[in-house]
Amino acid sequence: MEITKKDVALAAKLAKMQVSEQEAAIYQEQLEALFKWVKELSAVNTDSVKLTNANHSAHIRRDEPVSDLDRAAALRREFGALEDDCAKVKKVL
Repeated sequence: MEITKKDVALAAKLAKMQVSEQEAAIYQEQLEALFKWVKELSAVNTDSVKLTNANHSAHIRRDEPVSDLDRAAALRREFGALEDDCAKVKKVL
């Protein structure tokens, strides 16, 4: 799969990144190498390979809401500013 500078520019735009021409050339080479490697891996026949290490319960969790109003209030008090009874934090973007 050939990656063009246009592809890199689109990926950068979707990631909300600014990429210079020099960086685009570097990313283009790296992405092409990555996709080449993935293509090589997909060519390997793994039908007879048995799964040896799997944690089948890693994705399972109890989906039950936990309410501890005292703890929540204590956590909110640790923040310097509150807004609508919620901790106010600095904007990330």
